[in-house]
Amino acid sequence: MEKGLVKPKPKTKLKDVAKATGFSENTVSLALRGSPRLPESTRDLILKVAEELNYFPNHIARSLANNATRTIGLVLTDIMNPTLTLAARTIERELTKAGYGMMFAASDTNVESEKRALLRFQSYQVDGILVYPAHHRKFDHIVAVAEAGTPVLLLAELRGSGLDTVAIDDMAGAYKVACHLLGLGHRRIAMLDGGFMSGNDDKRRGIRNAIRQAGLPANTLIVHNTKGTSATQGYRVMPAVMADPNKPTALVASTDALATGALRWCGENGISVPGQMAIAGYDNTEVSEFSVLPLTTVNYAADEISRIGVARILHRLENKEARLPAETQLIEPELIVRATT
Repeated sequence: MEKGLVKPKPKTKLKDVAKATGFSENTVSLALRGSPRLPESTRDLILKVAEELNYFPNHIARSLANNATRTIGLVLTDIMNPTLTLAARTIERELTKAGYGMMFAASDTNVESEKRALLRFQSYQVDGILVYPAHHRKFDHIVAVAEAGTPVLLLAELRGSGLDTVAIDDMAGAYKVACHLLGLGHRRIAMLDGGFMSGNDDKRRGIRNAIRQAGLPANTLIVHNTKGTSATQGYRVMPAVMADPNKPTALVASTDALATGALRWCGENGISVPGQMAIAGYDNTEVSEFSVLPLTTVNYAADEISRIGVARILHRLENKEARLPAETQLIEPELIVRATT
């Protein structure tokens, strides 16, 4: 051997960890997967020895042997959305607890990007896929993935998809905020709706249901397509909102970001909130609570949806032979009233 070259050490194998700990290879394998079947002290000891021996499990070999990669794919629509970022963090934590890894992709609310992400996940043979869909009307490609044998769980409701779903009931959330504003006496309500681009009309429908049940005319609600969900887009649409001769006295935005933009515009243009304009958002992001004027909003329970979603898809994976029927679970959100209304 040439001087100065270091001969690489042979790779540590599972049997080496078993020999060093005195446990069987099966027990060591269970510990490395984080199995709850073992005492915590046993798992900790095995993991400590595996780290000392620089042992890395051969996941490729294991997946070939078990026909499972112990990996779940996650498709988000917008990586910059703080609510979805929180959901992704919780999903990863829950999967890690169960001994699974996560592959991640963002569609940027683009159906073609979503299709590519799903194909990539299939090529890597992930065990299942969690999806925040890019469009609420165009989802045949998602159904096709499930029909091809990869379990799919939706984290937003796609009516008519027939797929497993765990989601916030957005119609109920929007209905609640509309009832709140109507109860305060508002009879002219503007809606900043970022849902057009994704074909999502659930929040619009929820508000209209409240107006109809109150016996008020349909033109009580004036809908503005913001062509996006950011604070900038909320800010930019406000001149059009206030150009109406019969100006609204309340505003509902489909995201907290849109509401924050509207709030900023009102402040700059001498519109007092909530005196001249009541404003409500949706999602209960951190900014809604800590803005200069705390924002009334609807809580999007990202943690709860993520935990239930992970549990549901793992249950389906563990019971593949049972061919469990698809279920839709809609979680009713909470209205959080703050200073802006």
